[in-house]
Amino acid sequence: MLAANALVRFVEKFAAKIKLSPLVIGATLIAIGTSLPETFVAISSISQHVPNISLGDIIGSNIANISLVLGVGILLFQVRVGTNKTQKNNLIILLLTASLALLFFLPAPIRKSLALFLALFYVLFIVIEIIWGEIGSHKEDRRALNKMHKYRGRPIAFFLGILFSLAGLIISSKYLVSSALNIAATLGVDPEVVGLSLIAVGTSLPELVTTVISALNKEWKLLLGDIQGSNIYNLSVLGAVLILFGDGYGSAHTFSLIYLMLTTTSFFLLIKKYESVIIPRIYGLLYLISYGVYLSFIYL
Repeated sequence: MLAANALVRFVEKFAAKIKLSPLVIGATLIAIGTSLPETFVAISSISQHVPNISLGDIIGSNIANISLVLGVGILLFQVRVGTNKTQKNNLIILLLTASLALLFFLPAPIRKSLALFLALFYVLFIVIEIIWGEIGSHKEDRRALNKMHKYRGRPIAFFLGILFSLAGLIISSKYLVSSALNIAATLGVDPEVVGLSLIAVGTSLPELVTTVISALNKEWKLLLGDIQGSNIYNLSVLGAVLILFGDGYGSAHTFSLIYLMLTTTSFFLLIKKYESVIIPRIYGLLYLISYGVYLSFIYL
């Protein structure tokens, strides 16, 4: 919690200094940082010839980020939705989720060729986010940025503070993931299910902690930006890596891919419906219930 609190503070100061929306920083820098546990799981699973674990982690983490992480945020706090970049990012997530799901039904050579476009898209996404952030600083984010406290210090110092805070979050989550793996091995649970549930929740802990601290500080754009950016990173970068260097997927992933598509669609429609207003807390409860239903299905 201390690392997450420091992270939010440094992001606020960094955003104020460079005059860029916290949503953009959350969707890029913070999202990459909080997705590093998924990245480490991907590298480890490929090197040990068990890519299904990481694929399950990616699918499960994206489901957890919406149903669990956002669900907690909506239930406990008044989450206000943005009108421009938030909506555009949600459309990107929806399209990427559909694209990744469709890739698994294509022949392996075609699938691997198209996977390269997922990785290239992420580079384009970063550039687009920065451009949108710059445009927004002169339009819809102008008032919010002007209201930000004028902090002393250099942007590089706040940037380094963000990196050290992310390191603290990642180290904290690493121990929980390793513990979950040991428990799963002892109980003899299917590796696919481990990735979809225990590891997915563990690697989503940085997003969960960041969400709670962001909400406490009323940094709604950072809260939503981290969730959106993390899901986009998982789908594009890690999805491409696993398709290129790992083959196949198990039966548990078929159901989870469908569930991910349904969850992402509901997220898209919810953010669209409550544009510029606060999301009713009942939706947080519904998301948490849906996550419980999902876990019960994959363990049956």
